Amino acid sequence: MAVTPPVVTISSSSNPPEKSPAKSHRLPTQSAAEALSSLEEAGSAAVASGLGSLDRSLAAVDAPGDHAGFQRGKVAEIWGPSGSGKTALAVQTATQAIKRDECVTWIDCATALCASRLEGWSDARRSKNGSPTDDLISPRFRHFRVSTLSHVLALILHPPDFLLSDKPSALVIDDLHTLIDLDYPRMPYTNNSTKTEQQKWLAGRRYAILGSLVTALNKLAALHNMAVLVTTGCSSRMRSDSGLSAAVGPGIGGSEWEAGIWSRIVTFRDFSGRCIGVQKAQGRNITPLDPVGDVRNAIAFEITADGSLREHIVDLTSSNPTSSIAAPPPPPIAKKSSSPVVVKVVRKRTYDEIADSDEDEDLDEYGWAEKDDEFLAAEGRTTADDELKPSGPDEQAPPTT
Repeated sequence: MAVTPPVVTISSSSNPPEKSPAKSHRLPTQSAAEALSSLEEAGSAAVASGLGSLDRSLAAVDAPGDHAGFQRGKVAEIWGPSGSGKTALAVQTATQAIKRDECVTWIDCATALCASRLEGWSDARRSKNGSPTDDLISPRFRHFRVSTLSHVLALILHPPDFLLSDKPSALVIDDLHTLIDLDYPRMPYTNNSTKTEQQKWLAGRRYAILGSLVTALNKLAALHNMAVLVTTGCSSRMRSDSGLSAAVGPGIGGSEWEAGIWSRIVTFRDFSGRCIGVQKAQGRNITPLDPVGDVRNAIAFEITADGSLREHIVDLTSSNPTSSIAAPPPPPIAKKSSSPVVVKVVRKRTYDEIADSDEDEDLDEYGWAEKDDEFLAAEGRTTADDELKPSGPDEQAPPTT
């Protein structure tokens, strides 16, 4: 019995086999109508911080109200010492986004976010239909905790689908400098000849990593139309080349990082008070790049018991400047008292009470004029008072010399 040979089909050259499409890193094409509609649906162009003076300082001069705050599509840096209010400011910014039914992604690089801070978020979004508030907040807040710099680079350079699946309006990276200093510590200010090859490689690699990270953050913020907030600590910087003393600056620096930051805010404490200073806004440095301790117009604030921030306004025009909390005016009193209440206001001395230096007062307070007269009389001279003194009939004026 003959075996049937297998049939081999040969395709003609006119119909070549289809190839799988090659992977492309180019952005997908989008029509102009879709781009305009996506901009209209995006909502506000900034994420407010809850402090009116700070939001207006970060926005442009002629910007509308919805552009005040941390700009979407940009990277902002908040730096300052421990306990100055960096995380509290980031928490309030996230709270403002949740109030607008927007989502927030939070990445912890050092200390985990305290549970008591999250308890204050229960009042950020109240339910009108009686449903539990936790069901409304938990889907809008995603929290991640990373322990190494490699995890941060993996999340930012190659973001997974679950990181930005909810289309967040803000991405907060808290205490980023901690992980960077662990892998690439700062070297002491010494001569390059005394450094080893490993130390030189780590010093150069640190700035290369920061440049790649800030570039990826800007790309991530622009593609997903969200504001990126990065909180960092402080570091001392020696300025021996310029002859100046040491200064305190941001924990992360470098030309690559500086070029990628859209705005920079410093938080610091002045005894019991806390202040915020805007050092960079709209991509321009308001203060010099070299830290010299200048923050220009500082914004005073306080942290309340529930973790929210309230602004303090200081009236510098008053004779007795006092700080007041920026709050809405109290309701008017319905019934006034029949008898007027006299309030004693402590003011500066009036103009009449202040002594005028031009007035002729007792110039001989220390008895110097008497000593001058004795000295002149010893030389045989008379003073101007003796010359102008009239002589009586029984008294003859002394001869003048």
